[in-house]
This record gives sequence, C-alpha cells and structure tokens, in this order.
Amino acid sequence: MCALAYPQTGDQAYAHLGQLLLPEMPLDRDYILVGESFGGPLAIWLALHAPRKPLKLILGATFAASPYGRLGQIVSPLIPLGRFLPLWTWQIRLMLFNGGHAETAQMIHDTVSPIDRRTLLARVQSVLTCDMRSQLAALQMPILSLNAGKDRLIPPVLPRHFGKNIRQIRLGLPHMIFQCDPAGICENHILPFLRQA
Repeated sequence: MCALAYPQTGDQAYAHLGQLLLPEMPLDRDYILVGESFGGPLAIWLALHAPRKPLKLILGATFAASPYGRLGQIVSPLIPLGRFLPLWTWQIRLMLFNGGHAETAQMIHDTVSPIDRRTLLARVQSVLTCDMRSQLAALQMPILSLNAGKDRLIPPVLPRHFGKNIRQIRLGLPHMIFQCDPAGICENHILPFLRQA
C-alpha cells in the first residue's frame, strides 16, 4: 500500500496536483486507487490520466463536482480572507467526527497545523470550484463510492454528482469514514467489491 502526499505549498488545483503525482503512479503492477474527501476528485483525475489504469476505483466521503454548486463558486474568491482564523482541535472533532474520536482528531490537527494556512484555503477553493464529471464518465473500471450518511462537512443532502453507473453505499458514519470504522468498511464493503469480477 502506498499513500500519495500532496505538496504543502504552491498551486492546489486538482489538475496541477494530478500532474505532480502522475510520476508516482504504479507502472509495473496492478493496483486499486482510493480517494477520500479532498482526494476524491484527484483520484478521478489520476484514474483517467495514469499511464497504467487502476483495476478499480474506491471513493470515500467525497464528490465528483463541488457539492456547493454556484454558491461555492460565489464564495470561493472570499476564502483567502480566512487565513487568519484559528484552527482548533474541537473544530476538527465537530466537523469530521461529529464530536467523537478525540485522539484521531488531535493527530489530524497536529498534522495540519504546520501547513501554511494559504495552502489549506487554496484546497478549499479547489473543492468549491472543481468539476470532474466528464473525467468520471470517461472511466472504464468499476467504481465504488462509500458515502458518509452523518457527514457534517459535506451534508448528505448535497449532491455528489456521481451519475448512475457508480455503485454507491451510504454508511451511518461521520465524514472520516475510514478512520471511524476501518475494519467494518473493509470487511463489509471493500473486500466484496474487490472480489467481484
């Protein structure tokens, strides 16, 4: 298993990040690509542009186009103004874990805190303006979307723009689904999906 790391400075647009990460995609073996949250649209982009396509694509608590639609596009230019706002552990617990998982929330806070706030806000802008629907429609491999039914960051009432040809499962979990129930998700959803021809 290999996790791809995003650059902590510079352009955070999905296509730019994808170009930077393409050289890290496997060329000599089969693989499954997983994209979670912010990484979902990036995984879609990589699945389409990778020289060796993934066998399957798994998306977790994410979207193909901004769930916030036109409102997100209107708000996006204002996002850099928030660079002086504090980022507290309780905010992470509240939005990503619905108040639970204190230790994991603290780990996320400690990981994110050193990153320049402008970089984080640039990622928010990428979310608010992204649209990978045409790239998603062009993919040929099987795709599984695991959606967080108790998501506070991206409420379930908002559209994910996945289309009809993607297997979608709604889980009774907060946004960080893989951190909240890794064993259950793997056993009940990911392994059965991988075993399918």
